[in-house]
Amino acid sequence: MRLFYYRAAEGNFGDDLNSWLWEELAPGRWSDEADTLFCGIGTIIGNAMPPASKIRVFSSGLGYRPRPSDFASDRWDVVALRGPLTAHVLGQPERAIADGALLLSTLERLRPIAASERGAPILIPHYEAMNECDWPAICAQAGIGLVDPRQCAHQVIDRIRHARLVIADSMHAAIIADTMRVPWIPVSSSGRINSFKWLDWTMSLDLPYEPIALPIASLDGAYRDQVRRIIGEHYRLTRPNPERALAHQRRMTRNEQRPWWMSVRPRMKHHLLALPRRLPQPAIVARAIAQRDRRQTERLGAMLYGLKSAAGCLSGDRIFAQRVDQLSVEFDKLLRSA
Repeated sequence: MRLFYYRAAEGNFGDDLNSWLWEELAPGRWSDEADTLFCGIGTIIGNAMPPASKIRVFSSGLGYRPRPSDFASDRWDVVALRGPLTAHVLGQPERAIADGALLLSTLERLRPIAASERGAPILIPHYEAMNECDWPAICAQAGIGLVDPRQCAHQVIDRIRHARLVIADSMHAAIIADTMRVPWIPVSSSGRINSFKWLDWTMSLDLPYEPIALPIASLDGAYRDQVRRIIGEHYRLTRPNPERALAHQRRMTRNEQRPWWMSVRPRMKHHLLALPRRLPQPAIVARAIAQRDRRQTERLGAMLYGLKSAAGCLSGDRIFAQRVDQLSVEFDKLLRSA
């Protein structure tokens, strides 16, 4: 089979797990020349995919795009889905299990370590948020470690295993923390945080999803967040619940199916994001912006300082073990049928 997953240009450890996890679980079963695609970890259902006679879906999710137009055809073989929301939209509720990253727990070298060996809390922002504010200064003020999600996945996982608490803006930071049995706290740094995705996964483990909204530290970041809202790429819900998430997903789907909007949106996004650079910025305005950003940075640091002593979330041992067993069984079936 040929692996298919999202590859961020700057790297994103959650997606990059695909590059080695499946080979470690099933050595020698993967080839770039194969005519069957394997869709594993990630929100990739509905994305443009390379030509293939068969697409096998194992624990992938929906979240940004409509259901594929040919999804009912024999080309799609759905083995497992990330959670009940994806399964609901796709009309296959029986396929909802959990995110495939839970299978990291079956690797002996990644067994959870004793709580006594764990160190300071860490923050893992969304990979696209890394350049929007001074995270090192914010984390230094809060007294927590900063983990760049664009690093090698092995390094990020090691940091998660050795933390006593993970403050997760990145969804896979929470998923892997839970897999390593490290408590985690969901936070939301901007509208790019996708409530549908988070609910899809947390519901798979009977967990609540009550994220803490973080202030956007930079004026540039706040402006970008408003652009996301204007162009329909704002995915964060104020009070996330399954009904709101499904309604939001339906609205996004309708927009994605309007050819005129899909042709206009990229150009609109480009021009809106470029607009601040085209405007003159007198020194007095630059000083005011810098002062505002400093205040927001301090506010964000204070919020994170308050979170580092919180208890955090963790799925129950029983349901976690059930989901790992289900994923393992379905993965073995897939390999036997491939």
